[in-house]
Amino acid sequence: MTTDRPESANHYWYADDAGHQRGVDVLEAMRSYRAAESAMRRRSQASMGMGENDLIAMRYLLRATAEGKAVGPKELAQYLGITSASITVLLDRLEKNGHLTRQPSPFDRRALIIVPSTPSSELEAATLGDARPELLQIIDGLSDEDAETVVAFLTRMRDAVDQVDSHVFDRDERR
Repeated sequence: MTTDRPESANHYWYADDAGHQRGVDVLEAMRSYRAAESAMRRRSQASMGMGENDLIAMRYLLRATAEGKAVGPKELAQYLGITSASITVLLDRLEKNGHLTRQPSPFDRRALIIVPSTPSSELEAATLGDARPELLQIIDGLSDEDAETVVAFLTRMRDAVDQVDSHVFDRDERR
């Protein structure tokens, strides 16, 4: 695997280990990409007038909707790692700005589900901003097999990251 970094570069969150060099290279590339993506997200937040948790919440809701899953406030709060009071404020803000609605749950009449009302294409366009053509050009350069490999890898990584500390429950329940 070829990398643009010097072989002697320090890795601040994992040790150089010759037996795991491929893994270190992949994690380093992911870390570097994440830093660039975070900077892009901050620019998008400013352009949309949304905070980081707002965008993360909307992405989560759009993904759940696409998968046919209903999401309630408690689940979203747990995913974001925020309190029930904070999720109420976040949902109020997103609902006021027309990004979502709260609807009665079809499964439990006492519960609510959160339904995104911002079209995913609008959110994606705002999130990707001016970089979208450059990103698509890179993606278009992948073979079908490479694209499938990347998507499968990133999906498995996302699922693994989503499970880290998922056992932590709502902070209000610990009191």
